[in-house]
Amino acid sequence: MSKTSLRLLLVADSLHIGGAEQHVVSLASALVQRGYHVTIACSEKGFLAPLAERAGVVVRPLLDRLVKRRLSPQFAQELAKHLRQESYDLVHAHMYASDAACACALSGTTPPLVLTEHSEASWRSADEQRCSQWFYAKARHIIAVSKQIRKRLIEHDGVPSHRISVIMNTLLPGLEASGGVQQACPAMLAGKPLVGVVARLQPEKGIGYFIEAAAHVLRVIPHAHFLIIGDGQERHTLQEQAIALGVQEQVHFLGFRLDVRALMQGLDVVVVPSLSEGTPLVTLEAMAAGIPIVASAVGGIPEQVRHLQEGLLVPPADAQALGKALICLLHNPARLRKLGEAGRLRVAAHFQFGTMIEQTEAVYRTVLSVSPHIWEAGQASLSQMLPR
Repeated sequence: MSKTSLRLLLVADSLHIGGAEQHVVSLASALVQRGYHVTIACSEKGFLAPLAERAGVVVRPLLDRLVKRRLSPQFAQELAKHLRQESYDLVHAHMYASDAACACALSGTTPPLVLTEHSEASWRSADEQRCSQWFYAKARHIIAVSKQIRKRLIEHDGVPSHRISVIMNTLLPGLEASGGVQQACPAMLAGKPLVGVVARLQPEKGIGYFIEAAAHVLRVIPHAHFLIIGDGQERHTLQEQAIALGVQEQVHFLGFRLDVRALMQGLDVVVVPSLSEGTPLVTLEAMAAGIPIVASAVGGIPEQVRHLQEGLLVPPADAQALGKALICLLHNPARLRKLGEAGRLRVAAHFQFGTMIEQTEAVYRTVLSVSPHIWEAGQASLSQMLPR
């Protein structure tokens, strides 16, 4: 079967802004360019949906509300209905809610299911981990975005190693909106040391440690400023933390932005203070822009950023170590430039988008060439996998 006749269904929780969501849209768009017929099914649309549609991807929202990080019977039912109405050669799911919905909606192994595991899943409860193991067993193949995630899938979740491929996230084509771009940095910050973090404001992103580290830095470099780019459930709590630490005048909450790449250009250092991660896109964005990184040594980050070569790695949940690393870099402009240039070269050499697409196509070819096989564990019903 030629790829020009292959029909692919990619499933994502939504097409709101986020690293995994951007990956899905970029992957789908590239596959269309390569001749595949691609549809993205999601619980609801988002900012990225028009970008996918302009690239020739069909977008099918199945619900009128967001389903994320939970098992949704209605999402699974609507997905099953869509699969009965449309014929696909392969289904590729991303994110927990979509993985679960696909595992419930697909019967047997037709069409085959591929999953991409984007995170270390530290937020999942024991029940959710059991669900994960169930849908891992239903998948014909799993793509892990880091070696660390592959290790977890084998050692903790019991996935056979031959059913896992490591395909690192790469620098994505620009997804920023045309129009609506805001002023990159407040004028009052021009010429001052600027440190930024780009993330959803949720617990595993470790933003509270970033704010605490800012307080450490400001004792030594009082004219420094800190930008928090992104929004989420923890925003109010984090703002209160900044006030409690007396750094509210130097820590700026910029909220959700459409012009992140332009905004990054004004930063001296990008910080990734996560408590758990896959292979975050923000590190690659920063490296491509020649900006040095200070990041937690978790997940796939050490596979992207090498300590003392493209940035500095510190233990997670250690605000003091994070603050010391920032002081070290901000006091040494020559080192900032050296690390930034090394990052630019590393992205160009090792994290190219075309390579990721070719590796993903190779997984599809392997899966579609394998004769149908019913995984014994994958036939257990979800009710059997959950505690009574």
